[in-house]
This record gives sequence, structure tokens and C-alpha cells, in this order.
Amino acid sequence: MKLVLILITSCTLISCNTTIGLWRDTKDGYHWTKNKIQNSGSNSGGQEYEYGAPVY
Repeated sequence: MKLVLILITSCTLISCNTTIGLWRDTKDGYHWTKNKIQNSGSNSGGQEYEYGAPVY
């Protein structure tokens, strides 16, 4: 019974753009994380603030 419910749910999600959006979000998150890790040592001692908020 659980297997049938899982199959129906997966077929329903595949038929819409949910899986495409999930794939794109996962891929973008991977690239963002990879860039953050690779560029973490490139700053000259300072910390990068990407939101423009004042730092006290």
C-alpha cells in the first residue's frame, strides 16, 4: 500500500514543474556553495558582507 502511494505521488510530481524547479534550486545551491568555498581564502583578512548592512 505504501509503495502504491509513493508511486502515485512521484508520478503526480513528475507531471508538473516541481521536479524541474527542485533540480534547478539544487543545482544553483551547489554552485553558490562551491563558489563560496573556493573564494573564502581570497579576501585579504577582511570578511565579505554581501547584504550591505552596516557592520559595527
